[in-house]
Amino acid sequence: MNVPATAESLRFLPAHGELAGRIAAFDWSTTPLGPIADWPQSLRTTLGLMLESRFAMCLCWGPELTLFYNDAYAPFLGAKEPRALGRPLQAVWSEVWDDIQPLVASAMRGTATWHEDMPLTMERHGYPEETYWTFSYTPVRCERDQVAGFLNIATDATRKVQNDRRLRADVEQLGRMFDQAPGFMAMLKSPEHVFQYVNPNYQRLVGERELLGRRVADAMPDAVAQGYLALLDEAYRTGLAFTAEGARYIVQATPGTASVERYLDFVFQPISDETGVIGIFVQGFDVTARRLADLALRARETELRAINSDLEQQVVARARDRSLTWQVTPDLLAVIDPDGSIESVNPAWTPLLGLDSGDLVGRCWWDHVLEDDQAVTRDVLASLREGRPVRSFENRWRTRAGNLRTLSWVATPEGGRFYCSARDVTDIKAAAEALARSQAQLRVLFETSYQLQAMCTLDGTLTDANRTVLDALGAEFEDVVGRPLWSTPWFSDTPGMSGHVRTLFLRAVEGETVRDELTVNLPTGRRIYDFSLRPIHDAAGQIISVVPEAIDTTERRNAEAALRQSQKLEAMGQLTGGVAHDFNNLLTPIVTALDLASDPDARAERRTRMLDVARRAADRAATLVQRLLAFARRQPLQPVEVDVGQLVTGMADLIESSKGPRIQMVLDIASPLAPAIADPNQLEMAILNLSVNACDAMRGQGGVLTLAVRNAHAEADAASGLAAGDYVVVTVADTGHGMDEATRQRAIEPFFSTKGVGQGTGLGLSMAHGVASQLGGRLCIDSDPGAGTTIEFWLPVAQARAAADADVNEDTTVSNPTESRGTALVVDDDDAVRMCTADALDDMGYRVVEAGSAEEALVALDGGLAPVLMVTDHLMPGMSGAELARAVRLRLPATAVVIVSGYTGMTDFDPGLTILGKPFRQHELMASVEAAMAAGSAAA
Repeated sequence: MNVPATAESLRFLPAHGELAGRIAAFDWSTTPLGPIADWPQSLRTTLGLMLESRFAMCLCWGPELTLFYNDAYAPFLGAKEPRALGRPLQAVWSEVWDDIQPLVASAMRGTATWHEDMPLTMERHGYPEETYWTFSYTPVRCERDQVAGFLNIATDATRKVQNDRRLRADVEQLGRMFDQAPGFMAMLKSPEHVFQYVNPNYQRLVGERELLGRRVADAMPDAVAQGYLALLDEAYRTGLAFTAEGARYIVQATPGTASVERYLDFVFQPISDETGVIGIFVQGFDVTARRLADLALRARETELRAINSDLEQQVVARARDRSLTWQVTPDLLAVIDPDGSIESVNPAWTPLLGLDSGDLVGRCWWDHVLEDDQAVTRDVLASLREGRPVRSFENRWRTRAGNLRTLSWVATPEGGRFYCSARDVTDIKAAAEALARSQAQLRVLFETSYQLQAMCTLDGTLTDANRTVLDALGAEFEDVVGRPLWSTPWFSDTPGMSGHVRTLFLRAVEGETVRDELTVNLPTGRRIYDFSLRPIHDAAGQIISVVPEAIDTTERRNAEAALRQSQKLEAMGQLTGGVAHDFNNLLTPIVTALDLASDPDARAERRTRMLDVARRAADRAATLVQRLLAFARRQPLQPVEVDVGQLVTGMADLIESSKGPRIQMVLDIASPLAPAIADPNQLEMAILNLSVNACDAMRGQGGVLTLAVRNAHAEADAASGLAAGDYVVVTVADTGHGMDEATRQRAIEPFFSTKGVGQGTGLGLSMAHGVASQLGGRLCIDSDPGAGTTIEFWLPVAQARAAADADVNEDTTVSNPTESRGTALVVDDDDAVRMCTADALDDMGYRVVEAGSAEEALVALDGGLAPVLMVTDHLMPGMSGAELARAVRLRLPATAVVIVSGYTGMTDFDPGLTILGKPFRQHELMASVEAAMAAGSAAA
């Protein structure tokens, strides 16, 4: 039987979230846990904490480990959701039970567990899938101090593990590409040109030398003597690539052997990062054979030109067909008769193919040609017979050893014979094929990179984008190519982002490598990217294109935010030291004064004195709470225009009276001063805290305390979050013992103090830092051991001065009117606070109606209650005070509203509401009521 849950039994559930509503509606009487009303407080507290969290969490409770989970955990269940709620853990995750059961058993014995990237094969969608998880099991104890269940905080690490695997594979592939590249390659680092990497072709070129880790000057003195070190220095100094074609290089590849003349095509490419050039990438090809062939060809062309210019020399040249050029050229020369028989060949055939004139002369031109290429050779012979020269054709010849070499031919008919010249292009074709394969591999790397990469022309038109970009946008290639980068779906769905990216692009076109963190709206959701725009230069140093690149850092940023929250929670745990001691000291006089006040026989003067002591202790407790809220950046600041110079001057007497006789105070107030935006009360508290810390640093030895105020202008500072603009700077400086760097770095940490327990909470600087940050300023600390400390409190300047300044004197007198001022509705879930507020309003002349919740107040309004004033707490179970105020304004626009808040931010409230901070005195309540009534009258 489903026992309906009462509103009281459901108060632990959050007012938001799908799972909270489903838990409230679930029939728990069918489970071993029974109805919600019977649940222990430990289960309710843990369940409420889990449902409020944005981390994916589940809770298992009771003998069957009944499963609860929050909204963030629900997607992990896949098709198992929503049937998993309220079922035993083993039944929900049966397919992985053997893997997690030992961990569950450990947690139920009271030992927490934690695992990173644990593989689990799950069946969440009806089929097995390989997943990886980072998670913890934390035991949860019931009221009998026994383990009643455990809390699981989980993160799906599947994508991270898969990305790590792909990254390792990419790195290995790049290594293989480097080693198997057709040309020679080397990477030199630092201005000393130290070998960091060399591939096998480079090692073969220079011989068996020790290269890695050595300088070029030490490892290759022969290259230094030939001027190559100077070229490296110039490329490193200027950042410009050096390219050479057919450069001569004399190398002794093997010790004890003769030096060899080589000809190289190569490039010295500087490699840069944000600091400048960091190394040189060397890449090239050994083109010695091509160079020698070119030299021979030019020699032959020169000779032919001379023959054509002088008929007599032509006759002589024909008679000397075995001239010196014929003998020494590396090209293969042959004379073919019209039948295709070889009449003569030059000596170059023997070293290349292993065939001499005896193997060739008298044989058909195609006897040693591969069968597949014989047809094209016969076609060329037919063209020559028709008198048409053939400028280029290729065929493959078998060598004596049985290998194949590719020859590129030029053939010309002359005097009934065909004069043919061939060049070995086997290595050139292999290099071209290797280059094509390399380009294809680079394309694969581009397409499969985990980075979002694209290519743009200088006007911003997108010309290429890899698959990672298209998948992120949910678009196809033709949807983005040809459009300006900033108008693609990558940025167009995020307000203001297109203009921002266009501005960044213009900077990149000017030669700057631009980097920024962008948060954009994509079809896959809101994502955060580490975005960069990199200009690409040609060999002459001209910018020819811009490469946009981005790395998705959404998960990392989420993890960092979670870490910061965890660190903050850890810091809050330190309250058990100094803060607990201070609160006990403050509570002692309050309790004693209350005991004395309840004693009818106590002397009046003693009761008055103790009540005054209790009041001061309560004020100190309120100040300590404000410091905690300032650290948490949750105090409800009410910033106005402030004359900071006048405020500091007015505090001088207070600080003077507490500084001690051996400390001299100096005021340095600049004039004129711009008005600043600040909360005067919080600013006074911050300056007072900084002054007290400065005096403590000089206690016992004396010194000078300087309070200064000046105008300042600042440029944008991304590190501190300070925006560009005008500021008023309050400086508190002392000549005390100062701080070392480690202490200075931790100075604004909450609860960090160099004082002993009970001598300070460690919240002064953190409170001041929190107030400055909330106001849009910053807190700067400059200190050295023995040189004192200077702290600057930066406040933004107001845009316009107030029309007039008004001096407001606090009036603590509370009048007791004799006539009723109307009905006041007091809403608060705390009985004691509600009673005190009602009594104060009764003293002010209001007829008071009380309500314990916002919902109860609305019922009263529906019943005809029409109060002239409503005073409501903000943070209450169910509907908040801010939400209640909106509902009342819709029903009764003339009702004045005062919201009492002890822990929230101003962004929670609608404009025009009167906010009263906890704790408050009766005269403060009266002032807030009068302000709210006046605002209501003005609006009417």
